Formats: sequence, structure tokens, C-alpha cells
Amino acid sequence: MRKIMIIPALVVTLGVGAAIGSTTLLSGNAQEKKVLTMQEIEKKALAVVDGTVVDIELGRSIYEVEVHTDTEEYDLKFDAYSGKLLKQRKEYRDNDDWDDYNVPATTTKMITKEQAIEAALKKVQGTVTKIKLDGGFYEIEIRDGQYEYEVDVNAISGEIVTFEQDIED
Repeated sequence: MRKIMIIPALVVTLGVGAAIGSTTLLSGNAQEKKVLTMQEIEKKALAVVDGTVVDIELGRSIYEVEVHTDTEEYDLKFDAYSGKLLKQRKEYRDNDDWDDYNVPATTTKMITKEQAIEAALKKVQGTVTKIKLDGGFYEIEIRDGQYEYEVDVNAISGEIVTFEQDIED
């Protein structure tokens, strides 16, 4: 009878010990990982494709980057922690396909992505998870752990033209 009681107790003890050990191991590895910044990923994308980065979006562990050249559109995926290029897709485009990304010809100078991000972060603090140049505006998504914000910044003047706040999923 005593042997029957010892075996289940031993199994439970070993199971709990293994669970605690694996949790400690996993949490230790998670603390060491650091997500690369959008600027670091942009540099990596431009090292792969010589063009203009028009869209960067951070998912759970992958950055999706869209780069345009004069005749092509590239969709790149990078590991958010290591910066390793995971996927690359190239598409040839006609000049008509670029209309959404072109700024009117009368303008001579656009603000940089960094300036657009700075303007958006003056409005709301958080982590930028997406920036996209679209039709003369930078569309920026920011998360702060509670809310998700969408901020549109004029690509010429740097003014915030729209601001939306939603509860983060």
C-alpha cells in the first residue's frame, strides 16, 4: 500500500519540478530577446533592395516591409528579433500603379519618416507598430498596451491631419 502512495507522489513532484524548470528556462530566454527598431529594419531592407521604403509594419515577431523602386515593388519579411530576411517577393509594376504613393509634383521636399514619427509621438506616447507613406500622408499606428492609435501626418507640412483611438485587441 505504501508503494502505491509513493509512486503518484513521486510523479507529481517530478512533474511540478519539470514545469517550474521549463517556465524558468522559457522566461529567461524571453527576457534576452529584444525587438529591433523600425530604423534598424529599414536599413536592412534598403541593404536588400535599393529603393524607397513605403510601408513598415511590426506583427507579433515579424516585420513586413514594402519597398518600391522605379519599376518594382518588393514585399520583405524580417524576423523582428534577429533581423534575418525570412521572405522576399518582387512584383513588376506599371507607372500607373504608383499614383497612391506619389506626392504632387509641385512639392519639392517631404518630411522624413523619423520626423513623421516624432510628430505622431508628440500627440500620443507608445510604440510605433506601422508606418506607411500613402498619397502624401504618413499613416502611423501606435500602441501603448491599452489603446491603438492611428495618426495621419501630412508628408509635406508634418501636421497631424487625423487621429483615431481604439481599444487594443
